[in-house]
Parts: sequence; C-alpha cells; structure tokens
Amino acid sequence: MKLVGLFVVCLVAAVTAAPGRDYIELARGGRVVGGTNAEPNEFPSILSMQRLILTASAHICGASIINPGWAMTAAHCITESPAGARFTVWAGAHNIGIAEGNRQVVNVADSIVHPDYLGGVNPSDIAVLRLESTLTINQFVQPSVLPAQGDLATPGPATLAGWGSTSTSIIPSMPVILQKVEKPIIDYDTCEEANGGAGNSPLGPTNVCTGPLTGGVSACSGDSGGPLYVIENGVQTQVGIVSWGWMPCGSVGRPSVYVGVASYRSWVDAQLS
Repeated sequence: MKLVGLFVVCLVAAVTAAPGRDYIELARGGRVVGGTNAEPNEFPSILSMQRLILTASAHICGASIINPGWAMTAAHCITESPAGARFTVWAGAHNIGIAEGNRQVVNVADSIVHPDYLGGVNPSDIAVLRLESTLTINQFVQPSVLPAQGDLATPGPATLAGWGSTSTSIIPSMPVILQKVEKPIIDYDTCEEANGGAGNSPLGPTNVCTGPLTGGVSACSGDSGGPLYVIENGVQTQVGIVSWGWMPCGSVGRPSVYVGVASYRSWVDAQLS
C-alpha cells in the first residue's frame, strides 16, 4: 500500500484527508476489530477515558490505572482534543452504555505529556493523568502491573482490551461492552517492513507491534491509550499503550502499534514523585 492520500482519524474530529500518510491515530469508537466480549471485571486496570461535554460525557480513548491517584494514556488523546477540554475516567466499567454499580467516575485534574512527543503519532505518544480524587482499589478497580524499565516485550501472545471500533471500513461500529482479543507481538524488523520500511511511518525502536498480518484482527478507533497485556500465571502485565495503526482497521499486512511501556517506565515513575 502506497503512503498517499489516506486518512488520519483525530480524537474528537471527523475523518479528514491526510496526503502522504495512510496510518491513523486510533481514537473514538466501540470495540476492537475481531474481538469478543470481555467478562465483567476481567481487566480491572482498564479505564474508559471520557471527554466531558456540558453535563454529559463520551468515550474517546482507553487508559489504565497506575495507582489510585494517577492514570496513563496516549498523548494524542490529550493533544487532539479541543483546547480546554475536560476529561473524566471510568474505572470498573464493562458496559459503558448503562449505569453500573461497580463503576467509579473521577475527573482528571491535570495531564502531563511526554516531552519528546511531537504531536500526531510518534514513539513517545504517552501521557499521565493526575486525578482529582483517588480511586478506591477493590476487586473491580486495580492498578496495572507495569514492566521494569528496559524489560522489553518479546514476540509471543498478548491481549488487547478496549472499547474501540469493530469496523473494517472507515465507518465505525460502536458496541458498548468491553472487548478483548489475543494478538501476537511481532519483532521490530517485521513490523518495520510491514509499515513500508525504515522512515516510511512513525515507527520507532521504543514501539511494540502486534499482528496478525493476515488481517481481520487489530486495534481500532477508540482503543487509543488503552492497554496491551502479556498474561502469565494470571498476572496481566501492561507492555503497551495503543498508539496507531492503519486504515481500514484489520488490513492484511498491517500491524497495530503501541508505545512500549518498558521504555518509558522511569519517566512515568518520575512524574508521580
């Protein structure tokens, strides 16, 4: 696929033409492509990040809990929103279309975007969110397990969870129940080649990529900022933050791309001190 005349999907905007690029920022939507319904409380560290509009709110991105007072998401979830936008996070959520007794709703007091983030999509597409009040940790709401600095993800099975679009076209399909899908982490050289070769996409060595390159399974609009887990012995370690992918979602030969959490763990920890 040539890198011409395709689309960038911005966080709270309509799809607009973006000459020279056919990757997308993964923004609004309803579930992951190729996924199935998650079980209630299956991923207690995931958050629905919502933009407040008057007295209502709407899901725009995923996020994850760092500790009771802080969360983590993709930087473009902040910067692609209108100036002065206000955000809230929903913890313990499963069906974001109904009232749920286990849900905790907390406003975002402030956000800190990584200083190397250049806008759009690039390897430093990470931000932390300071919450106005602390979350109550219980069986439905728990912090993410994060890898140590430099403990990089290796090829193997991983699990994506989110409320991103299920559509394989440019028109999103938006169910409200949290979705999950198992995907293979692929090595960097394979990912770089699938993205058109060195210098032909925003890919960088701190990114993590997943297939399958056979198509039909991918992150999509609405999954941005959400977690990619490696699950071993019941422990869900968050190795990635959904950052970008290709339009249409689930295209054959195109990977999903994540911020590699292990490359930014020291920065994340420093913001909380």
